[in-house]
Amino acid sequence: MSRIKLFGIIPKKNGISSEEFHDHYRHPHGTMGRNISTLRGYFQSHQIHSDYLDENQNYYEAVAEIWLDNLADVESFREEPTLIKYIIDDELLFIDMDNLKFLAADEEVLVSTPDARDTSRHPGDAMWSPFNRPLSIKVLQFIGLNGNPAWVSPEDKELGDALGAFRHVRCHPLDAVHHNNPVFLGARELWWPSLLAFKRGVSSAPEAFEKLIKSQPNTITMLVQSERWI
Repeated sequence: MSRIKLFGIIPKKNGISSEEFHDHYRHPHGTMGRNISTLRGYFQSHQIHSDYLDENQNYYEAVAEIWLDNLADVESFREEPTLIKYIIDDELLFIDMDNLKFLAADEEVLVSTPDARDTSRHPGDAMWSPFNRPLSIKVLQFIGLNGNPAWVSPEDKELGDALGAFRHVRCHPLDAVHHNNPVFLGARELWWPSLLAFKRGVSSAPEAFEKLIKSQPNTITMLVQSERWI
């Protein structure tokens, strides 16, 4: 098995502002969290309010996205010494812990990066990767258990391409972790290099956005700024 991706879908603690939440999540929380020994990748995705999405975008404030080497590291993640010493108590200061959700998943990458052979693109597009950029824009969608079980479609790649997404990933729950009882049916990620690129993509293909993203029932859909820490 390749590295495992673990999502932490994070609601804001009552009584603090969004500004306080995002500042604290970046520092000191992120500053400490990036030192967890088993991390092989760490992104913080911070919510951006968007007129393209409905009120459900406000339920969660951020998403932690981390990569771990194997199942053993996933199962013992909350027992890692740095996490125990620094992170657990700090979470209580800004996170609604009762509604924090986790999803361990295997990535299915439909589009990894823009096709470098496409000469119609700007040369910088061919050089783009979320793993060499500190900031990216993405749509994150988590499909609820009462959502469409056929949320995966053969049309997905074509729809993502129509939106100009630079990267397109579907994430499937790992039965070895969730034991056939995940909190979500799965997750979708669409990446763009900038907020303007996202807006241009949606404006140029609103039908594709409606079909791929907005028509999905019982989902949590967020527009986020994805920040690479590791």
